[in-house]
Amino acid sequence: MSRAAAVGLHIANEATNHEGRHIIFEGKCCRYRILIKPARIGLQGGYILQHDPWLEARISAIRDFNKALEGRETLKPARPTNYQRRRLELLLAILDNQFLPDGRRRTLRELAQTIIYPRSDLGRAIEWKSSSERRHTQRQVSQAHHLMRQGYRALLKTGAFAHLP
Repeated sequence: MSRAAAVGLHIANEATNHEGRHIIFEGKCCRYRILIKPARIGLQGGYILQHDPWLEARISAIRDFNKALEGRETLKPARPTNYQRRRLELLLAILDNQFLPDGRRRTLRELAQTIIYPRSDLGRAIEWKSSSERRHTQRQVSQAHHLMRQGYRALLKTGAFAHLP
């Protein structure tokens, strides 16, 4: 831990549970989330990686953390384009506004009127049923739910922002 402090990383948060010690280091431009597991007999310090679809992202994160520990933290955090940022904000707004304060679920038309087309007149019910705005709203809500169910982790992958549904 003193090596991290020596290069300018400070502990932003930490907690200990049955898995080990969870530490969030804050650097110049990034946060590093580390889990330090209890030492096992005969094992030296090192990294243990789970071999799964996120392996490349994990290797990249370890590489970046090692650079930070050596004082060579890169100042190029992944940033979405303006379009990607607005799209993510829209999808998150859809998720945040699915329910009314009384607990009822908003209708597709209510979501369209409040989030996607706030300054538009969506016409009568019969016009709404066959409108391209309704189909677009259905797609956006579906993509927001996909993001909620499995897409959040894709944001961590290099270049994955462009592949959001």
